[in-house]
Amino acid sequence: MKEWMKFIIVFLSFLAVAIVMVILFLGNKPFSEAEQAAVEKVEAEGLLDEVERAYVYSSSAQSVTVLGTDGEGKIKAAFVPEEGDMEALMLEDQVTAQQAREIVQEDMEVEEILHTKLGMEEAGAVWEIAFLNEAGRLNYVYLLAEDGTWWKRILNL
Repeated sequence: MKEWMKFIIVFLSFLAVAIVMVILFLGNKPFSEAEQAAVEKVEAEGLLDEVERAYVYSSSAQSVTVLGTDGEGKIKAAFVPEEGDMEALMLEDQVTAQQAREIVQEDMEVEEILHTKLGMEEAGAVWEIAFLNEAGRLNYVYLLAEDGTWWKRILNL
């Protein structure tokens, strides 16, 4: 009887881990597919020669930001919306992700930065920085990539 109890506990533990892994895989699949399709589209258009990173940027409309280098070795971002035309932006004279994080940390009470993403909004390219403040509240701030000025703040969620 004791052996059956051990077997049942081990089996249920294994089953729980397997279910969690399947859920995580299936939950991430749409994002992975969108990122892969955007990378293929950017490469087919010749906007980037080498892709370093791609991620989904969600706003009023979802898009995928693809970061990489062009044929001349210059850092560039391509914004691939679900509908509409792609846009490209040279990142040489823009605020970097690190600089955007530093601006936010200087002006706000930041406990932990959760992510920094570049995306396209009606104001132009913006850095979205999600962080937890010292009270443990979620905050989203947006800085213009052109000069690092504040565009929008969503605080204390």
